[in-house]
Amino acid sequence: MRRTGIALISIIMFLSLSLLISCQSSYSVSRVSSDQDLDLSGNWNDTDIRLVTEALVQSSLKSGWINQFRMKNVGRNPVVIVGTFINRSSEHIDTAIIAKRYEMELINSGKVDMVADQNFRASVREEREEQQYFASEETAKALGKEIGADFLLQGSVRSVLDQRGNTRVRTYYVSAELIDIETSRKVWVGEETIKKVIQQARYSL
Repeated sequence: MRRTGIALISIIMFLSLSLLISCQSSYSVSRVSSDQDLDLSGNWNDTDIRLVTEALVQSSLKSGWINQFRMKNVGRNPVVIVGTFINRSSEHIDTAIIAKRYEMELINSGKVDMVADQNFRASVREEREEQQYFASEETAKALGKEIGADFLLQGSVRSVLDQRGNTRVRTYYVSAELIDIETSRKVWVGEETIKKVIQQARYSL
């Protein structure tokens, strides 16, 4: 009888340990190329940022506003400042990443010059003002010599979600526009759409 009790306790302990081990979550981490397309949840991700910015930048560079500017200002690239990219979607999206990627692509094209945006410009101005007091006369940078921007780049992200049963369709609309700062005229407007179909199994083991 005693042996039977010990055996029963051993079996219970073994089953409990097995259950505990099976309930523990396991995960693995592997490094992949930064340009590899990965979409785990259907939410906005880095692949969407890359696709959207590449398409919008190409659209803006192929538009006629650059050539029109150069015809009026021979030998000078248009100067652009990045404004605000507003998130009007239902998700938390860091639109600063979109704006920075857009800025990088424009600069690397060699067709457009960029000046610091409002946040960074404040830091530069503070440093320049401090140089008037603390730097030598030979190295202090002069005030009033900033390059004024010709165009303002701004945009927004919107999303629409359609769902039926276990299938969802999520669509993102990313728009951008360039505005002539002097005249407030829009010289280019573009929009790129990302659509995803997300299917979730009804039952899973």
